[in-house]
Amino acid sequence: MSFQARLWGCQVEARVSCFMLGAFACLFMGRQAPAVLLAMIFHEGGHLLAMAALGAAPRQITLSAMGCRMVLPDGAGLEGLAGAAVSLAGPAANLMGFLFCLLAQAQTAPFALASLSLGALHLLPIEPLDGGLALRRLLETRLSLGRAERVCRFAAAALLLPLWVLGFWVLLRTRYNYTLLALALYLMLYLVLGKDYS
Repeated sequence: MSFQARLWGCQVEARVSCFMLGAFACLFMGRQAPAVLLAMIFHEGGHLLAMAALGAAPRQITLSAMGCRMVLPDGAGLEGLAGAAVSLAGPAANLMGFLFCLLAQAQTAPFALASLSLGALHLLPIEPLDGGLALRRLLETRLSLGRAERVCRFAAAALLLPLWVLGFWVLLRTRYNYTLLALALYLMLYLVLGKDYS
């Protein structure tokens, strides 16, 4: 079940998981929820600005609990370095938001912390995070598709174990914060099954 609309020639779909995430954020994050939402808007806006700069507008946008997936028209020409730049534009927008807060001496503000967390997380070279997508696009300029995929899977597997351990440690320390552990589970499912469970 989802909500669908057409905006400026682009098909936009918001899945139920997107609304569930919004409700979860409002219930459990309280006053920090608007800051997290703003950081997410900055993130996806960075991708859209990079696409616009490269003259490749998406034909479909899907909003889900795991973020925003954009489908480009065939022949958009966003492979290799251009594709990696689009992938990294989201985390870059978040880190620029944090830098702005840092210059304004508001580095502990909810928006600053949300921007730093989201930007740093998406730089991890694990698909479907932006860092993983950028790594794959860069490797495909030098290696065959099969070899690039194997290198990406190895890098993801090498990082998932410490991410799991850190997730368990956070859960044990806080007794309630399982967010990192849930993210590690999602990424492991994606790595093993190659599917997007959003």
